[in-house]
Amino acid sequence: MTTAERIELEFHQRPVDVPADLRLYRRLAMVCISVSECCRAGSAAFKQLHFINSLFINDDFRAQYMEYRSVRHAPRVLAPSVDPYLNRCVNYAIGAGLLDQKDIQRGFKVELTDKGKDFVKALRSEQLTLDIFALARQIGKISESEVQTVVGEGL
Repeated sequence: MTTAERIELEFHQRPVDVPADLRLYRRLAMVCISVSECCRAGSAAFKQLHFINSLFINDDFRAQYMEYRSVRHAPRVLAPSVDPYLNRCVNYAIGAGLLDQKDIQRGFKVELTDKGKDFVKALRSEQLTLDIFALARQIGKISESEVQTVVGEGL
């Protein structure tokens, strides 16, 4: 092999974009908007958060739920996925002072703190995460009892 035939290759590792749904700031916004806009009494149980999270990130699940809501009977089982990243985001939100945990007789709930309410107001006033606010409006308020009814004891 002569010098003219010799080929040199260089490899460079390029950064890989993180999908939007895995970005911490966006997920913190999703969690806080979920509690603010989609939960009655401004607090949510983890089952309820996982249900709403599935509505936000899974188009098929959202379509099935909207169909259920319009006719009030599910043609198939509605089974939201349990997202471990949501648990991590809730922990971050608690650590950042956006959410507060409260122990109740039937389990564990989170609620927005004043800082969390200000965060949601800032997102709205600065017109950030408008897609999340639009989904929250489409979804509406979802109570714990409705989540229980829709998914039963499966989650």
